Amino acid sequence: MHCISIDTTVGWVGAASAASLPPELAGWNLLPLAPPQPDPTQRGASPPLPEADLLVLETAAFASVRDCERLAMSVACPVLFVSSREHLPRLVHQLQAKDDICLDDAPPSLLAARLSKLHQSQRALIDPLTGTQRREAFFSYLRHWAMNARHDDPLSLLMLDLDHFKALNDQFGQDVGDDCLQRLGGLLREQCPDSPLIARLGGQEFAILMPTSDQEAARHAESIRQQLSMPGLHSVASTTASIGVASRADVQHIDQLHRVGDEAVYAAKAAGRNRVCVYRELTDRSLLQGEDLDLITLENKSRVMGERVTDYIAQRSRRILQNLRSEAETDGLTSFYNRRYLDRRLKLQFQHHQQSGQPLSLALIDLDHFGAVNKRHGWPTGDKALQTVCDVIRRCIRAGNDWVGRYGGEELFVVLPGVVLDDAIGICQRLRAAVAETPATSTTGEPLQLTVSIGLLQCDGADQDLNAVIERVSKQTLRAKESGRDRVCWAPLREVPESQSARLADTA
Repeated sequence: MHCISIDTTVGWVGAASAASLPPELAGWNLLPLAPPQPDPTQRGASPPLPEADLLVLETAAFASVRDCERLAMSVACPVLFVSSREHLPRLVHQLQAKDDICLDDAPPSLLAARLSKLHQSQRALIDPLTGTQRREAFFSYLRHWAMNARHDDPLSLLMLDLDHFKALNDQFGQDVGDDCLQRLGGLLREQCPDSPLIARLGGQEFAILMPTSDQEAARHAESIRQQLSMPGLHSVASTTASIGVASRADVQHIDQLHRVGDEAVYAAKAAGRNRVCVYRELTDRSLLQGEDLDLITLENKSRVMGERVTDYIAQRSRRILQNLRSEAETDGLTSFYNRRYLDRRLKLQFQHHQQSGQPLSLALIDLDHFGAVNKRHGWPTGDKALQTVCDVIRRCIRAGNDWVGRYGGEELFVVLPGVVLDDAIGICQRLRAAVAETPATSTTGEPLQLTVSIGLLQCDGADQDLNAVIERVSKQTLRAKESGRDRVCWAPLREVPESQSARLADTA
């Protein structure tokens, strides 16, 4: 049994009506079409057909086999020619890799088999991420276009390259980069419905073929460029593109079209990126200025490649320094900040609180019976228990605002900027309950019951010395442990003495 997916549309040029189609194909999504009539005002361009995933062309429905071949060349989808024996040799000689052929007296089962095969081949030629054609389809199309096109048939190439795409990937991650490429593929298909082929040549580089002059292609390119830059392909990452435009008039042989389009892209990038460069304008300018275009192209490529190497070295160096800084500031076991960083940043955080008047709450967490866990189960189990508590803390605090440092051993210091005491009590109570409810085991699988004692305070107007603040919060942690552990104890807010208030006002 041969089948095409439900969403696949098969356009059939030559069938008079749906009732005349072979009964084996009656269940498919078939679209009977009349042969398009050439528009004398559009040189070399076939009138657009309704969008189809596969196309069946009966040669008998056309005035000439040449017209049938020209229509096949104007579409990107696979084509199944239904031909008489008379036209078979010519069609076989000109057949593209994406297409197939069948005699007009072939049984319906053979037609169904050929269409099913074309459908599978089509899926193999589609880039799964962007929905555009693959690189092989692009060069195959150019070769067959050169064999079938007339001397005055227009063809232009848009070469599009996303600017700084590697930096985007490095900064925001591959998922964001892939999302940008996927959206770009959809945008190109939407903006270029008459293009016979849109292909992803590799990475962030795309090729769009258009049966128009380079002036018309440049207008399309500018529209695409504007769509890319405003509002962009992704909400968190700005995107621009450099686009080169070339036409068959720029080359002696059509297989050179890709090369000159690439040179136009490099010229766009060398001129500052986020722009459209037409190859013919490059040649005209070089002639007027008496310059060698090959030398200009070499300079453009050298400039762009030099920028890429410089950017790569800078990004690599920045990443190495960031890693070194992270290693110097991060505790290896808990992945929280280490004591040295905690002391330095907490001092600045306390100063900011004093100057701004913004609330600042501090909590000191101590893992209960940690020494007994180490003694009974060993240090690896103790490390595992501490990491479990750290995972709970991460889930309970606000990412990007609150931060944690390892104060020492099993003690963790939680800093809550902008949080008043009542809210801090709620956060710590939820954290304490979450630790008690989290299942934990030793390295040998023996269950453990983990609990924490938490001391808490909100810095108030009477706090003038950070060491005294740390002493106050540590006393609350000690009080929690002495009161039975697995609880939160906090210091009440204090009123500022009048003499101290006056002194602070004078200082202000």
